[in-house]
Amino acid sequence: MSNIIFKLYERNKKENVKQIRSAGFTPCVIYGEFLPEPISAKMENVELAKMLKCNSKGSIIPLTLNDKKFNCVVKEVQKSNFREILHLDLQYVKPNEVIKLRIPVNYLGQSALEAKRLVLQTFTSFVDFQGNVEKIPEFIDIDVSKMTFEDKVCAKDIHVPEGVTLITDPNTVLAVINA
Repeated sequence: MSNIIFKLYERNKKENVKQIRSAGFTPCVIYGEFLPEPISAKMENVELAKMLKCNSKGSIIPLTLNDKKFNCVVKEVQKSNFREILHLDLQYVKPNEVIKLRIPVNYLGQSALEAKRLVLQTFTSFVDFQGNVEKIPEFIDIDVSKMTFEDKVCAKDIHVPEGVTLITDPNTVLAVINA
């Protein structure tokens, strides 16, 4: 969980998204099973950039809105063709809540492969888990430095914490070592 608390602002129902974006904000929505209804909000672009840089997609991020704290995970970041963030979907999570989450995979040791004239060919950079929100890892690190030609990394090779289920098909090939 992030140590930094990020601030959201209430969205006026009369503001349209063009006004919000031209004022230096990004529209967002907070939703979740334990909220009576989704909350429309906005976040300063500078704050949003800092939040996304400091956290991975699986991070539990503390946010405040009108002095009320929400622990959320980023469910979707909608971007334009020019990579500009247009909208953010945040899911409110309670402690010990069971959720589904897409977690990024980081491949470590690629320089050791290059020294052996090998290259890592990745097919996917994420896996899906379901479980207690506090037990799901923020990201998965896979060390490929000792792998050799035609070795494969499959979803079933990932260490899954107790109480968490791998939703991705275990036979899914995440990466292959090629010459």
